[in-house]
Amino acid sequence: MSAQPMMRAALCERFGDASSVRVAEIPRPVPGAGEVLVRILASTLDSGDRRIRALDMPPGFGPMARLAFGFRRPRQPILGTALAGIVEAVGPGVSRFRPGDEVVASTGAAQGCHAGYRVIGESKALVAKPAGLGFEEAAAVIFGGMAARYFLEAKAPVSKGERVLVIGAGGSVGVAAMQVARAAGATVTACCSAGKANWVLSQGAEAVIDYRRADWPHAHEGAFDLVIDTAGAIPASQSVRLARPGGRLVALAASLWDFLAMPWLNARSGRSVIGGMVPDNAEGLARVMALAESGVLRPAIGARFPLERIGEAHALIDAGHKTGSILITVD
Repeated sequence: MSAQPMMRAALCERFGDASSVRVAEIPRPVPGAGEVLVRILASTLDSGDRRIRALDMPPGFGPMARLAFGFRRPRQPILGTALAGIVEAVGPGVSRFRPGDEVVASTGAAQGCHAGYRVIGESKALVAKPAGLGFEEAAAVIFGGMAARYFLEAKAPVSKGERVLVIGAGGSVGVAAMQVARAAGATVTACCSAGKANWVLSQGAEAVIDYRRADWPHAHEGAFDLVIDTAGAIPASQSVRLARPGGRLVALAASLWDFLAMPWLNARSGRSVIGGMVPDNAEGLARVMALAESGVLRPAIGARFPLERIGEAHALIDAGHKTGSILITVD
């Protein structure tokens, strides 16, 4: 009897800092009926991975996060929500993919992409990688692109000539939001730390607000048609006033109290307040790949680490020095 094939994987076996992640050899998964086994070549480490690893959720969501992700330790020890790779094998009944296909996937809360292989259902957010995109490029646009596409195309469509503010513009979601807004013909202002000003200007921002200035929200009240808050650093009741009457606020990192207050804010503020989870489906991912292939979404890779050094990547994101996506490469 032959030994079961193994793979390298980054395991997060307790909630905590970067030291809670280690790389180990574990059994390679086997695809079942309707499933595809992908050999992963590239993934990313993003803010969602850090939130789960550190159990650092927006205020009020901690108890629900333990229900979703585990009480004492992560229920799914392999983090990572995005991958690009090659189909290694398929299970019975799979018709859309075959071994050798180049694919991308977004696994969302199911995670599992910081490893050598990942089994994914054929009907999940799994699509062909565009031939014109490399594996690293494709992986780098998935996390931010899924959020930007959903909110700026489906939930709060941005239009030509609009004034858009992106709070937390230095991260992967913020960069993708700036790129989609610029492609739609909007004027984009970025809000981030002063140290990231040159970075966000290179990614499409036309002006920068330093969020460390205590008076910045008051100084810009009513200045924007659309506000996209990816950071949740100020309450929605305050960030909504940055939008003009009749404008929109997309609150991507709202606290539980802000989320519960959204119907009241919609009724009383004279603006639309939009939140919620980004759905992981094949249609949305295919659209992200089309935006990347056309050049609307461009990979913004702030750092690269091999899987064996993923602990350093976690330390970088904990230090607050992350810009764009942190790319994780897998041999």
